[in-house]
This record gives sequence, structure tokens and C-alpha cells, in this order.
Amino acid sequence: MAGIAVTPTYRYLAQTIEGVPIRQAKLAITGLTAGAANVIPHGLPSAPIGVSYDPGASGLWGESQPPDGASLYVTVGAGGATSGTAYVQY
Repeated sequence: MAGIAVTPTYRYLAQTIEGVPIRQAKLAITGLTAGAANVIPHGLPSAPIGVSYDPGASGLWGESQPPDGASLYVTVGAGGATSGTAYVQY
């Protein structure tokens, strides 16, 4: 088993009125296990403040628990997509 792979694309998104930058990463995710909870290492320098998921064609993704400073947590339903994209603001 090859395991979960994450390929990030980073970009500057905006800045708050106080001047704090809000950044976004597009994470291309592969190697998830269908019918199971998956821990996805995001590799970001801080915990995400927002995440939206775009699973592959089969869909069936659900967030198992809120993201933290190291990982995203996604459960893939039986027969669900084992690859897709996460858009993460941090």
C-alpha cells in the first residue's frame, strides 16, 4: 500500500483589516482508503481556519473531526472517492 499523498499548491488569498494574511492551499489528495477514516497530513505551518472538500467523482467524503495543526480527518464511505481536493485557509 502506497499510503496517502498530498501535493500542495499555495497562494495568498487576502488580508484582515489588521493586516494579518489569510493564505490558501489547494491540496491534491490521493491514496485514501474507502470505507474508513483517513488521517491526511496537510504540512501547513499552522492549523487551518477553514476547509472545503471536493472529493473525486464517487464522492462520499465526510469530515471525521476538525482539522488540527498537523492533519485533516476525512472518512470515505464504502465505494467513495479515494482521491480529491481540499481547499484550506490558514
